[in-house]
Amino acid sequence: MDSPLFIDIVLYTIYVLLAAAVLLTAWSVVRGFRRSGGVKVQGCENGVPVRRIAWLTAGVLVVTLAVTWLTASTQPLNINGKTYANAFWLRISDMLINTALVLVVIVSIAVIYSILRSQCSNLKSK
Repeated sequence: MDSPLFIDIVLYTIYVLLAAAVLLTAWSVVRGFRRSGGVKVQGCENGVPVRRIAWLTAGVLVVTLAVTWLTASTQPLNINGKTYANAFWLRISDMLINTALVLVVIVSIAVIYSILRSQCSNLKSK
């Protein structure tokens, strides 16, 4: 199996886009925390505990990444006749895939809970 034409350009483009996404995310988080001047004091905006939600989200992400890193598989994979055995990259890819799955499940549960809570509060107010 031969490599596709221009694979180096595609890989470097992916690396540049990944670096840009990571830097933009870090900048956005720092900017968001700096601009939340009024929220710093109260921690609440329109009755929503903004600070608590932000810290809880960051904490769940870090814990999920740590747990999925520790439980990630490093067994070699055979893909298209080529064996991939680099334990570090196998662990990283397994960690990211499992983290994405866990976070999708958590978000789904949160959305369902929010919808049910909203419906229950509407019924109580009537």
